Amino acid sequence: MKVGNLCSRQLACISAGDSLLHAARLMRDRQVGAIVVTAAPAGDSIPVGMLTDRDIVRAQLDRPVDLGQMRAADVMSRNPLELREDEAVDEAIRRMRSRGVRRAVVISPSGALAGVISFDDLLAHISLKLATLASLTRRRPQEAPRGSPDGPGSTI
Repeated sequence: MKVGNLCSRQLACISAGDSLLHAARLMRDRQVGAIVVTAAPAGDSIPVGMLTDRDIVRAQLDRPVDLGQMRAADVMSRNPLELREDEAVDEAIRRMRSRGVRRAVVISPSGALAGVISFDDLLAHISLKLATLASLTRRRPQEAPRGSPDGPGSTI
C-alpha cells in the first residue's frame, strides 16, 4: 500500500503570516488538531511547516499575549516530514518513527502539497490488516479425528 492511498486530501492550510487566532478558529471549524503551513510559489502549495493545537496552547502559555498578535511562523514546526505519494506505508512508518512525529505532509512528484497522513490513518490501516489476518484463525467446523468412524481415514 502507498501513502497516497491512505492520506487525507481534505486539508486545512494557512500561510506562515496568518495569526494563531485564525489558525485556532480554522482547527475548530474543521475539527482537526493540526494544519499545514504553506507557501505558494508559482501557484502550488508548498508545505513549510506544521502547526498543532498543542503548539498554540504552548505558545499561549509561554507568551501570554493575544493569539491575534502571534503568527503561525512564530510557533510552527519547520521543515515538516515530507512523504511521497508513492512511498510505501512501511517506509512511511519507519520515517515517522525516526523523526518522532505523528503527522507528515504528503507531496506530489512535483513537490506540491497533496495531503497529510497521521498516526491514526496508519493505525487504522494496520488494524484492518490485523483483523483480516486474525480472521484466518477463526475456528473451522470441527473435523472428526482420524480413525474414527466418521473421520478421515475411516474404512466405513
